[in-house]
Amino acid sequence: MTKGRHPIEAIKAAMKIAERRGLVQCMARRGRLCDFEIVTPHVLSKVRIKRMGHVRLTPKALEREAAFDIADLKIYPSSQDISRELWICSKKYFIRFFRVTDAGLVELGPDGGLLPANSPPTGISRYRRVQHPVRVTVPPEETGPAIPQVTSGHSRVSPGTEGPVPVPPAGDSYSPGPGES
Repeated sequence: MTKGRHPIEAIKAAMKIAERRGLVQCMARRGRLCDFEIVTPHVLSKVRIKRMGHVRLTPKALEREAAFDIADLKIYPSSQDISRELWICSKKYFIRFFRVTDAGLVELGPDGGLLPANSPPTGISRYRRVQHPVRVTVPPEETGPAIPQVTSGHSRVSPGTEGPVPVPPAGDSYSPGPGES
């Protein structure tokens, strides 16, 4: 038996994903081996939801963390027609999908297909993530004073430069240096 409440909100978030894959039969009650089934013409998927504080786990680490849930799913027979799946869900309802095989865990995509071995971990979040541009702010102590410093009597701050640019006093002639035109 697991500790804590039954993950009702996590199951509601997962049901929306499961409905895209096929017909969903809810079985979410205490004492059941799986929370719901996804019925498609080719495969019957038995799904168990597990809430975890952290979902950035390797499959080997997840096998240790969710040993009891995996043991419950292994009661169902292993075949090509039955897919035993463990979906882990974070506190913010980010969901990762795993298939329980006799050899271990294999990560799946949200559509139930296998992910390539070298792909990054994926998941679906119930909340939309808005991409914001990265804004880097530099503290004033690293940029120096904002007041232009006078170096030779006259100076001005040009936009796009990092400091004061000396301006020759009026009456001095300016001749370009080597390489300047």
